[in-house]
Amino acid sequence: MAIRNAIRDVFSEVRHRLCDWHLIRNATSNVENPSFTFKFRKIMLGDYEIPVFKRKWVQLIEEFGLEDKPWVNNMYEEKHMWATAYIRGKFFAGFRTTSRCEGLHSVVTRYVGLQYDLTSFVEHFQRCVAHLRFKEFNADYESTCGVPIMQTCIELLERFVAEVYTHEIFLLFMSFLSRAGSMRVLNIENNNDCSKYIVCKHGRPDFLWTVEFCQEEIIMCSCLRMESFGIPCERIVKVLVDKDICVIPPSLVLDRWTKTVKSALNDASGFTRDAVVISRQSDLMKFSKQLAAVAAKVP
Repeated sequence: MAIRNAIRDVFSEVRHRLCDWHLIRNATSNVENPSFTFKFRKIMLGDYEIPVFKRKWVQLIEEFGLEDKPWVNNMYEEKHMWATAYIRGKFFAGFRTTSRCEGLHSVVTRYVGLQYDLTSFVEHFQRCVAHLRFKEFNADYESTCGVPIMQTCIELLERFVAEVYTHEIFLLFMSFLSRAGSMRVLNIENNNDCSKYIVCKHGRPDFLWTVEFCQEEIIMCSCLRMESFGIPCERIVKVLVDKDICVIPPSLVLDRWTKTVKSALNDASGFTRDAVVISRQSDLMKFSKQLAAVAAKVP
């Protein structure tokens, strides 16, 4: 609670989200009903409108008779911190759990231990940092070198995405690009400088989304996935294809997901981190050590 209050005071514009994994674990331990845990998770992650979420929550509580359960009532009071229906449109970069932090802890524990003194700790911690930086440089190298194989018939748009996004984000975007083929445009409403597209999934006309496209190439979807993840959803991609647009508009490209985001990271001396050069240097150093070890054995 103290950390939560401190974050609220210092980062007043930040939205605090509870870890999904811990919520599932707490639901299991407090209710002790696997069926409830399954349905609770479905409601928590479901992309519902707020009225639909409230209705499903009431049905869930009545089904399991949990009206007087303190933990359940407390969770409903904090629904704005975990329910997708309430946190849609808030940017979390796709994170729903604290696994990133726990994963980093796991990496650090491989290098440092309780038995180390201060000097040994600093030495081994520096090795850990060097390892993480090396992995980062390798990831940058993979993104900047090589072109992925085009896998869809929307090749121009796919190729543009491959050139702009990093390798990891490109693979993530491909799932949206492939699902765009299952979307249908039911209706188009033209209003002054903006067009409103009513989009549904093939075979599911009861699920509708609205995509607004303005002449300034400002595109918004009612699912708010772009605002939440920073990547255009399949409905926005469907509209781009429908309008025969072969690039992602700048308003839909976050700098943090692009290959060139680090090009502006210069220090006071003007030095620019070149991931390609550093990765090659690391590989050459490793090869040189292996070569030296072999050469040393030659009489």
